[in-house]
Amino acid sequence: MKVIFCEECGGRNNVPDELLEQIDSKPIVCQICDNVMSKETIIPHKCPAKTINTLHYHLLFIDDDMFHLQLMKKTLEKEYMVSIASTGIHGLELAAARKPDLILLDLNMPGMDGYEVCKRLKENPATRKIAVIFVSARDREDDERRGFSLGAVDYINKPINLQILTARIMVQLRIKQLLEQQRKQSESLIQSLQQNSMAAESEQERLRRENNGLTAALDSLPEKVLIEDQRRRISWANRAAAELCGISLAEMLGKSSREIISRSGAFCGDCMPEARRDSGPQPPSFLHFPLFDEDGGPEGAVHILAEDRSCPVQLCQAAESAINSFIDSNRKAIKESLATILFGIDAISSMLRNNKEFETVGRPVVKAAEQLDQMICSLLEFEHRGKDD
Repeated sequence: MKVIFCEECGGRNNVPDELLEQIDSKPIVCQICDNVMSKETIIPHKCPAKTINTLHYHLLFIDDDMFHLQLMKKTLEKEYMVSIASTGIHGLELAAARKPDLILLDLNMPGMDGYEVCKRLKENPATRKIAVIFVSARDREDDERRGFSLGAVDYINKPINLQILTARIMVQLRIKQLLEQQRKQSESLIQSLQQNSMAAESEQERLRRENNGLTAALDSLPEKVLIEDQRRRISWANRAAAELCGISLAEMLGKSSREIISRSGAFCGDCMPEARRDSGPQPPSFLHFPLFDEDGGPEGAVHILAEDRSCPVQLCQAAESAINSFIDSNRKAIKESLATILFGIDAISSMLRNNKEFETVGRPVVKAAEQLDQMICSLLEFEHRGKDD
C-alpha cells in the first residue's frame, strides 16, 4: 500500500501496490475529487521522504457546536494531535498557549464570532503565522471574501465532507512543510553567507596587515623601489625613490614610469634601451622585474635601484680580513691541536694493531686525519705566502 496525493485537490489516497503497477494501462482516480491521476503526477509523491507524518501536527477546532467538535476530534485524532475550544476567548487562549499548526474556525459563534477571533489571532505576534480555515453553514460570497481579507487560507462549508476536509488540511500542512523547508534553507544560506563574509573579512585583514608590513619594510630600504601597473603608470614607490625624484608619492601616482625614472637621473635598460651609452660613464640603472597575476598574465613591473655597488665588495673584503686575522692569531694552536690528534691516532693504532675490528674502523680514521693534516698545512702555507706577496 502506498500513500499518494492528488495534484488537483491535494487529497491523500491509499493505493494498493498492484494498482500502481498497472498505472500505464489503468489510470488511478482520486478517492476524494474523482480527478484522474496519471503516472507523471503521482510518481513524485511515491517516495517515502515526501510523506507527511501527520502525528507531528497539531489542529485546533474552535466552534460553539460541541457535537461537531467531538465528532471532529474523534475523527481526526488518529492522525493528528487535536485540541477543541467552544468559545472564541477559549480558542484564543489555546492558540497562544499551544501554537497549533492549523486552526479550523467557525464563523457563527455567540459573543465573539469567527471574524473577530481571526482578527485577534492575526494581531497577536505569537499567533499571527498560524493558518486559519473558516468553517461556516452560510454560503455567501461576501463571507468568503471577508474571511480571506482577514488572513484566512481557506473556506469550507457545512455540512463538512470529511474527505474534503482531510484533503484541505493536508494541502495546508504540505504548504507549511514547504515553507518550513524554505525557511531552514534560507537560514542555512544566510549563515553560510555570514561565515563566508567573516572569512573574507578575516582574509582581507590578514592581507592588509601583510601589505602594511611589506610596505613598511620596503619604505625602510635604502634601495629605490618603483612599482608600475600594466599601463606603465606608477602605482607605488618607497620613501627612498620619492626622495630621489624630489616629489611625494601622491604626486607620483598615475604618472608615466618613464617620466619618473627619467626625473630620478637613472634609466631602466628594459624600458629605456635608448638611454644606454656605448662609451663613457653609465647613469645609474634600475633593475627590471616583471609582475604576473595568479593566472600568469602580466600585471606590471617593479624597478629597483641600488646606487651603492661597492657594498658587496666591501663585505667580501671584510670577511677575508676577518679570516686572515683568525688564522694569524691561531696558527700555532691549530698546528699543535692537529699534531696532538695525529699522535693520539697513531698511538691508538699501535696499541690495537692486532685487533681486526679496530683495523676495519681505524684505517679510514687514520687516512682522514692524514688528509686533514695536508689540507690545513696547505691552507696555512697559502695564506702566509699570500701575505708575503
